[in-house]
Amino acid sequence: MMSVSRDFNALAEHCGSKLKVFAKIMFYVALFFRISHFLYKIKLVPFSRLFWLLNRVLFSIDIDPRAVIKGGLVILHGAGIVIGKSVIINGNVKIYQGVTLGGNNGKKRKVGGSFFSQPIIEENVVIGINAVVLGPVILEKKVNIGANAIVTKDVPANSTVVSNNKILNKNNL
Repeated sequence: MMSVSRDFNALAEHCGSKLKVFAKIMFYVALFFRISHFLYKIKLVPFSRLFWLLNRVLFSIDIDPRAVIKGGLVILHGAGIVIGKSVIINGNVKIYQGVTLGGNNGKKRKVGGSFFSQPIIEENVVIGINAVVLGPVILEKKVNIGANAIVTKDVPANSTVVSNNKILNKNNL
């Protein structure tokens, strides 16, 4: 339940008021994902899929219950978001409408003794409208992904991606 609390506080900070959070659809999207993920972890997969389906039908957002998303998730204008089954988000991330986070035709990569095929997203990342992050890539801390960007390569900390893998950081501004 700690993740729900972090989601709530992150959305409250964005909204400017804790009371406004209950009126935001995106709080319920995150809550349904948290319930779905919990039910998946305790092996109640049919019930997990029910909450996944509610998110898809009610809000047009597809967050696989197998994704690992730590607290601090803020979804803004969420319609059309897709988050794949093996995505790892390490907290405090803002995701705008139309974002896709997922695999890239089965490509895999080994990091720290284990393989991964979908994005790993570190803390304090903002992913803009209709951005696509595909394959075994790592978005390090404090990364901004611009609208309509397509990311298929790692992005170093404190960088901004403005188009297809065009990375801006302090060295090339």
